[in-house]
Amino acid sequence: MRFGWMIALLLLHGAIGCGGPRLHDTTMLTSVDVVEMTDQMVASLAASGLMEGRTEDSPPMVITMDRVANRTEHIMSPGERWGVINRLRALLMQTDLRSERHLIFVMPTQAWEALEVVDQAPPHRLKPTHALRATFRSDTQSSIRARTDAYLCAFQMLDLGDGALVWEDAFEVKYTVSRNRFD
Repeated sequence: MRFGWMIALLLLHGAIGCGGPRLHDTTMLTSVDVVEMTDQMVASLAASGLMEGRTEDSPPMVITMDRVANRTEHIMSPGERWGVINRLRALLMQTDLRSERHLIFVMPTQAWEALEVVDQAPPHRLKPTHALRATFRSDTQSSIRARTDAYLCAFQMLDLGDGALVWEDAFEVKYTVSRNRFD
C-alpha cells in the first residue's frame, strides 16, 4: 500500500514538474492589427492628394498589387502577406471611393499570364497605371527579461508611367513579452 502512494506521488510530481511546453504570449502581428492597419490605410488613401480632384469622369486609375515583401524576423506565409493587401483592396472596392474616383483593380501580370489557355487568344486586359505595394519590417530587441518586436508595415502606390511614388503611408505597432526564469 505504501509503495502505491509513493508511485502516485512521484507520478504527480513528474506531471507537475515535467509537463508539456508552456504557451507563451507572442510578439507577432495579430488579426486585430491587420484590421486596424487596413482600415487606417484606406482612410489615408481616401484623404490623400492622389485622390483629390479625381471624379467618376477621371481617366481610370488601373491598380495592380504586384509586390508584398516580408522583412520581419517572423515567418509570414505568402497567404498571410497577400491577405493583408487583399483586405486593403477589398475594403477599397466596398467604398464609394472606387466609383467616385474611378479606381479599377487588376490582377498582377504574372497571375494573369498563368490564367491564359494555350489554344485561346488572351482576353482583353486593362494595362495597369499604378502599383500598390507593401513591405513588412520589424526591429527585435531581446534580453533575458523580455522580447520586443516593433513593426513598420509600409504601403506605397507607384505611378507605373513614370515610376513616381504618389502615395505612401505606414502602420506601426509594438509588442513586448516578459520572460520569467522558466522560459
